[in-house]
Amino acid sequence: MGLRIDEATFLERAISRFGARYDYSQMTYKSYRTPIKIRCVEHPVREVVITPERHLQTTGGCKYCLRNYRNQTLERVLRLDCEPSSLPAPPMPQAIQEPPVVGQVSNAV
Repeated sequence: MGLRIDEATFLERAISRFGARYDYSQMTYKSYRTPIKIRCVEHPVREVVITPERHLQTTGGCKYCLRNYRNQTLERVLRLDCEPSSLPAPPMPQAIQEPPVVGQVSNAV
C-alpha cells in the first residue's frame, strides 16, 4: 500500500501542477479516491467533480479547458503539415536510361 495523501499534500501537489487554474476553496477532502468539487477559474460555469487522484493525473478535469487544449494541439499539428519544411528536399530520381540497342556498346557500370 502506498503513502496516505492528506489534504495538505494534495493541495501542495495540485498547486505546483496547475498553479492558480483551479479554486479549491469549496473542496471537502476525505481521501485521495473520494470525489471532490473544484472550480476552474477560467471557466467557472460548473463545478468539476473529480477524485484528487484523477485531478493530478489528467489535465485537471475542466472539459472546457480540455477542449481548448485539444483544439490548440490540432491547430499546431495542422500548421506543421502546411508549413514548408526547413529540411532539404529529397534528391530527384535520375532520368531512366534506355536499354542499349542491339549491337551498341553500353557505357553502364
